[in-house]
Amino acid sequence: MNRLHIEAPYETGNDAVACEDALHVTGLEAWYGESHILHGVDLRAARGEVVTLLGRNGSGRSTTLKAIMGLTDTRRGSIRIDGRETIGMEPQGVARLGVGYCPEERGIFAGLSCEENLMLPPRLPDARGSPMSLEEIYAMFPNLAERRASQGTRLSGGEQQMLAIARILRTGANMLLLDEISEGLAPVIVQTLARVIRLLKARAFTILLVEQNFRFAAPLADRFYVMEHGRIVDAFESARLAEKKATLQALLNI
Repeated sequence: MNRLHIEAPYETGNDAVACEDALHVTGLEAWYGESHILHGVDLRAARGEVVTLLGRNGSGRSTTLKAIMGLTDTRRGSIRIDGRETIGMEPQGVARLGVGYCPEERGIFAGLSCEENLMLPPRLPDARGSPMSLEEIYAMFPNLAERRASQGTRLSGGEQQMLAIARILRTGANMLLLDEISEGLAPVIVQTLARVIRLLKARAFTILLVEQNFRFAAPLADRFYVMEHGRIVDAFESARLAEKKATLQALLNI
């Protein structure tokens, strides 16, 4: 398959654009041990944008999120969060800037109740966002209000996913890195998660979304990046989604 071409408006050499970005990644390289996974990844997300990374399994999308958080063995390049360089920071330093990472594993503690899991992480003193109160979170996730006393392992997969996201919101994070949050969930739960993302976008959260479920991601995202073999091979706005459909079908089997 011929490689796709990155659209000029999304090249990261534009300093005027870069200064407005909540997240600006340039030339990102990342390794697990001696395995070189990311090769010069460039991407950006403005405040209040939902940006989706598309690609096949193994294309480097999840590694991109981990590298932004500082969770890969080695990384090089530039990662600016609200204009601040973070490439040399430990994960806890990145988190303190208001970046919340929701991995596929969710990380729910089995021995704690739903509400105890929710209250576990501390509020972030340096984050720009405002921590959500329990009342706000339960209004956004009514299922969690009903299950607040249930143990983590007794929650359904969808409820655990809601809890993983809600736990981040209580810290005051205003940038979310979400990895395959709809995977394996019932359609009604997927619809709930879509509603939540729209609500967060309306509150100016920045969201970088890795998704295999294209039907879930397509109506939510403002912009898309396509990854192959650890590289960005295309980038376009949602307004151009229709004209990109044939290419995406061939690449992603959607």
